[in-house]
Amino acid sequence: MSPCHILTVSLKILGRKPLILDAGWSLTDGHISRELKIMQFLKLPLVMLIDFISFHLADIVLVESKAQSRRIHKYFAVNESKLRVQFTGLNELSFTSKESDSKVLKGVRKRIAELGYPLIVLFRGKINLESGFENILSAAKILNDSVIFIFVVGKNDIFRECPRNVIMVSQITDNEMHDIYRLSDISIGQVSTHPRLKYTIPHKAFEAGFFSMPYITADSAGVREYLHQGSAVFLEHPSSESLVRAINDLKGDAARRAYAKKINLIYRESASQKILSEKFDQILLQLFNTKAHKFH
Repeated sequence: MSPCHILTVSLKILGRKPLILDAGWSLTDGHISRELKIMQFLKLPLVMLIDFISFHLADIVLVESKAQSRRIHKYFAVNESKLRVQFTGLNELSFTSKESDSKVLKGVRKRIAELGYPLIVLFRGKINLESGFENILSAAKILNDSVIFIFVVGKNDIFRECPRNVIMVSQITDNEMHDIYRLSDISIGQVSTHPRLKYTIPHKAFEAGFFSMPYITADSAGVREYLHQGSAVFLEHPSSESLVRAINDLKGDAARRAYAKKINLIYRESASQKILSEKFDQILLQLFNTKAHKFH
């Protein structure tokens, strides 16, 4: 995965063997999705060059969505025959082990008990424009007296004026993340109009499927390749108001159970670790057969 692209040159020269680049996306996309200050802007040509060279040296390039495949084909002139769509998925084994409650989990459980609200909404991700965090924070303020929000953010993600109903944690383990999902009722994806959402699928969308978690997300082409109406709540016009309405629509147990069942079914059929491993085995076999045929 990103940013392993830079290894392709040395591996191709030293190994001289068929090479699969598990790219997911271009380094360029990750670079321009952040705020481009002067130094980042000056680095952009180098990042694009690394993408171009790595994509063309690899025998097969794995990308996260069909939209991403079309984008890389168009902007980096990569032959469609070497592009394969493979969901990023997640390592399910990292969530299977169970430990006693850590200090972080005890603190989260204590705050939930103190607040006493019946509905718990989880946001797990970075505080940036793509996540639509301002919309999520505003929604938390609107629902200040009825809904608990758990924010699992990066260690450098700091913001002021945290509402009373928000529990914020960072730098947690997979086991702690497992328990936080089990404590929560609803998961929030990206709720913005950021251009990158047209061709990417957030990692937390797969986590929501694995944990059978009702999932609220901006209506984007990327996510639509994985989920459909009835398996997630799509916000056509992402905003704090539309997010609040979606959360209120999921207050009933029956509604949440219906979404939870469908998203888990889709995950198991298209994005589980077993399914993705089998698909990768097929890609390896195809590459082996192609290379073997050339030598004959």
